[in-house]
Amino acid sequence: MTLQNLFTSRAFWSRRQRSSAGALLIAGSLLLAGCAGSSPADPGTASPAASESGTPSAPATPTPTPSAVYKPADASGPAQNVPVPVLPDVAKTETKEGAEAFTKYWFSILSYAYETGDTASLSKLSKAECSFCQGLVDDIEAAWADGKWISGGQIEIPAATAKPATDGSTQVILQVLQKELVIRNQDGSPYQEKTAATNTGSVAMVKFGDAGWVVDDLGLIR
Repeated sequence: MTLQNLFTSRAFWSRRQRSSAGALLIAGSLLLAGCAGSSPADPGTASPAASESGTPSAPATPTPTPSAVYKPADASGPAQNVPVPVLPDVAKTETKEGAEAFTKYWFSILSYAYETGDTASLSKLSKAECSFCQGLVDDIEAAWADGKWISGGQIEIPAATAKPATDGSTQVILQVLQKELVIRNQDGSPYQEKTAATNTGSVAMVKFGDAGWVVDDLGLIR
């Protein structure tokens, strides 16, 4: 069975193949401190008490904590320190620009799920009735099952245009670019043949509610 890229197939894996993976990054820091000294009193002074002149302590200079470095997945292992997408403020507004920004954000969450196997946010931002959305969730979870991982498959959205639909939702037309994708076994070998990169047109139906925007439906432009 051959894995298809985004929008080419809704469900290409058996649902019984599911797993989750995680990674832990440990970072440390180093603190440098100065020391203080003293000089003896001048013997030529008339004061009976010895005076002391303290040398100012050097200010402590903390070493910055190393920032986590993103490493894409390859045959040696899954992606590391994948940046978590951040919802733009405009995507929280019930506007044309808000619908466009949210839909781009949704696809960045989809891309994140491909790289990490984490589909929680993808499911949360998709209506249960969106069969295409659920198919993507199932596909990703199956691809990460049994110690496997995905290399490649990152998604970019060069263009998105929103317009109102007749049912109260908003239609967003997008150009979707997805990189070449490979599912790998635990030893790093390809689980199946790689899937070529794609450049497709897509339409997303989104609706604004109490919790913000959500994807109602998703499909290809034929």
